[in-house]
Formats: sequence, structure tokens, C-alpha cells
Amino acid sequence: MPYADMNQRPRLIAGLRALAAFLEAHPEVPAPHSTELMVFAQGSDRAQQTEIHRIAALVGAEVFTPDPYSRHYRAMRDFGPVTYSAIAIPNAVHARHNALMTYDGAVIADAPEEM
Repeated sequence: MPYADMNQRPRLIAGLRALAAFLEAHPEVPAPHSTELMVFAQGSDRAQQTEIHRIAALVGAEVFTPDPYSRHYRAMRDFGPVTYSAIAIPNAVHARHNALMTYDGAVIADAPEEM
């Protein structure tokens, strides 16, 4: 699974708490108005869908079936402006994206420098 294991999980949680404490103690530091933490299911399309249903049950969330464009299958739970999302990307969609990315950098347009 691509999730934090039992050794990594406490470090992640401590990091999230440290970030929250830091932002609270330093109001001059810009903070986003919302954020999303995402975990991605792996395996066959069926295994991914099963995993999304399992996670949805664990977090008390509804499963959202794929929209016609992205075909992503997900479960989400909001904690105020923070969203926990479990996402399944069908293997065919992932393969199309990877194929498209093989063209990355092949076409370069001159752009004015702004910085």
C-alpha cells in the first residue's frame, strides 16, 4: 500500500500538528484557505474501487462514482476547510496520462520572463 506505515504515521501526525501550531503562532505567515490530503488506491481497477469503499466506511464518507471526464473514483471527508480524500484512478486513465506526458518538453514556446 502507498500509505504511511505504522512507523511513518506518527511522524506525519506530528508534522501536521507542528504545522498547525506554527501557523497559529505566526499569523503573519500566509496560509491557504483550504487544503486536501490525498491517498491513492493501487492495484486493479476493481481492487482500487474496493479500497475506496473500505476507506469510505472507515472515515464515514460517501463514495463518489466517476464523472465522465476524469473517471476518478473517490471518497472524501471534510474537517472544516481540510479535506481527506481517497482516490482511485482507473488504470486506463493513468496509462493515457503517462502517454501524454511522454510529450512533455517536446514543444517549447518562448514566454516572457516575469521574475
